[in-house]
Amino acid sequence: MYGSVGALSLSSTFLSLLLLVAFCRSDDRTVGGEELEEKLPYKQYFSEQKYQIPFKTRISEPLKNGQTVHAVGKIKMYPKRVVVNFHQGGSDYDDMPLHLSTRWDEGLFSGNVVFNTYSRRNWSEPEERVSSPFPADGEFDIRIRLLPGKFQVFGNRVEIGTFKQRAPLTGVNHISIVGDLENLRLFHYGGTSFPNPYNAIAKLVPYKRLDISALPTGNRVNVNLYKRNNRDIALHVSIRYSEGAIVRNAMNAFSWGEEERDGGFPLAKGEIFDLTIVHEPAHFLVILNGKKFCTFKHRLPNYMDIETLEVDGTVELHTVTINEAR
Repeated sequence: MYGSVGALSLSSTFLSLLLLVAFCRSDDRTVGGEELEEKLPYKQYFSEQKYQIPFKTRISEPLKNGQTVHAVGKIKMYPKRVVVNFHQGGSDYDDMPLHLSTRWDEGLFSGNVVFNTYSRRNWSEPEERVSSPFPADGEFDIRIRLLPGKFQVFGNRVEIGTFKQRAPLTGVNHISIVGDLENLRLFHYGGTSFPNPYNAIAKLVPYKRLDISALPTGNRVNVNLYKRNNRDIALHVSIRYSEGAIVRNAMNAFSWGEEERDGGFPLAKGEIFDLTIVHEPAHFLVILNGKKFCTFKHRLPNYMDIETLEVDGTVELHTVTINEAR
């Protein structure tokens, strides 16, 4: 009898231990009830690295309409100003066709982004001010799109203003970023004025990544990766704002397969999105704004012969690149 009680006690202890282990395993993806974000082995932006602040670089080619200058960093906890300048020369006193100053140090007038130009050692008049989307101790994601006769400026993915070019961009050969940033991890410029629909050769073989930055202007954006026969679609990603869904599918011999719609909808109308598709051996990895969204298992044979990219819908493409995945 005593042996039975001892066995029961041992079994109860063992069961409790199993439950504790199971609980710990079920909870190792959460902190404070929130799911932990999966750490991806890829950079959010292909060209990101650590840059020193203050930052100044010589640009290798003249700026052109359709290009986007993109910088990402982290703002200090108690910032005063962060300034982006386009320079016509390497000196701080050379002309600046673009001066964008985000200001937290002007009392009642704080919380603005100030646009101006600097010519012949004089600031132009008047300054133009727009509300700043950049919080102290937060992300600093600024994108400056060059359009005919104007700058279109986005802060943290949202358009904050369009400013008339008061001086020609001819001769701009340096860009600087100075001020109260803890770090600067991306500086990139490129892109063009893309047609819509957009079609291009895109040999997205395994261990390559496709990066697309775009501004949605309506309800749907479609991204298709065609095989060499230009008939079969290895991956179809359809961003549907009106449905609140991101649909994935494949087409084989003109026949669509079963749609995949899970994953939620982490995008918003009117905000720039960054879509990354990584070709991994067993599937495509889809990343949205730097966070894993889903994987899409290869459905078609000979999935390595992807040849063509197509983007259509109500969208303005800003940049499209293919690079090594890491």
